[in-house]
Amino acid sequence: MKISLLGISNCGKTSIYNVAFTEKRAIECENLAPTVSYEIHSHPFLGIELGLFDFGGQKDHRMEYLERPELFVGTDVLIFIVDLHDRDSYNAAKEYFQDILNVFRESIEKPKVYLFLHKCDTKNYQADLLGTNIEDAKSHFFELFDDFNFNFEFTSIYEHEKLAMIIRNMLFSFFEELRGHVIRTDKQLKEINAIIIITDISGNILSHNYHGIDSGFVLRGELREFLEASNKVRENIFLSESLTFNAKKGEKELNLYIIKYILCVLVLKSKELDKHSQQKLSILLNDMKLFANLILTASNTSN
Repeated sequence: MKISLLGISNCGKTSIYNVAFTEKRAIECENLAPTVSYEIHSHPFLGIELGLFDFGGQKDHRMEYLERPELFVGTDVLIFIVDLHDRDSYNAAKEYFQDILNVFRESIEKPKVYLFLHKCDTKNYQADLLGTNIEDAKSHFFELFDDFNFNFEFTSIYEHEKLAMIIRNMLFSFFEELRGHVIRTDKQLKEINAIIIITDISGNILSHNYHGIDSGFVLRGELREFLEASNKVRENIFLSESLTFNAKKGEKELNLYIIKYILCVLVLKSKELDKHSQQKLSILLNDMKLFANLILTASNTSN
């Protein structure tokens, strides 16, 4: 799956990638050097490989891309990024976006289109100016997409959990059956009196009911390392496609369920579950087996 990140220089493309897909914190992304030409990053997700193309936004690079439209061939997701802190950049961004959209109007390829109204925060910026800039951005950019089925989102690297959810929902929009399943899972987790984290085998968070366990779209480092080590034990020692790991100290208990070598369910309990939660957890685990089969079918179809 090819995802193209587009916007003029300093709008936050690389910061979005770093916060969402790597372990970098927002503060580490505040003074990044401009991207030269474009960079390609790979990221595994549900058994498929995401290709994230980060297109540098300097004027000479933008002109180069338009002269080489083949760079956009195969794009599945087109993300335009607007800097809400830089109202003076709107006209240049609008012209650039219009040119890119014209490339796809002349192509048989019709990617999903997203507009990220980015830096939607008051970090070193006045709240009253931000509100004005948001309204101006809507009037500037929304009309560009009249003939595209587009979505817009307010994003900020300082709200990494919200950014992760936006990325998750965007990716699941390609798999409608999976999307419905993960939405139901979000609701199920609210009914269970335990911390539950559901990821794919690469540590991408699909659903959870606890804040602070993620680093953007992926599990925090130490949890991801635990998951990776457990999966190697499953694969190399037990030679099984599914396996359960248990650890207990006092009333605290941890269960890790690896399901069909593609899905992980981490359950953290501080005490014995009540009957209602135990029933809901059993239902959830059965549903995750079905979910794992759906993921494998979807990834095989994509590949």
